[in-house]
Amino acid sequence: MNQGLVKTLMSLGMSLAGGALAAGWMLYRTEPPALPIAILDRGSLLRTLEENLPEKERARHLERFENMARQLSEAGYLVIDRGWVIAAPEDFYVDPQ
Repeated sequence: MNQGLVKTLMSLGMSLAGGALAAGWMLYRTEPPALPIAILDRGSLLRTLEENLPEKERARHLERFENMARQLSEAGYLVIDRGWVIAAPEDFYVDPQ
């Protein structure tokens, strides 16, 4: 093969690879990463607790629920309860409307 043709094809291949890398980098920089969402249902938890359950036990179940929400938030999840945001990562803005 002609040496000039080989150089041209190599240059073209490297240019295409560089362009693809640049395009991928630009898309990565402009697209925010997807925020994982966890849905917890406090109402369902309260309905499943026995009516005659001592108040300390109720409080313990609710504390476990809140701890779970906090742990998910710290792991980067948006935590909602039946449509209400109850915990989110610090860098995620939630409109309070």
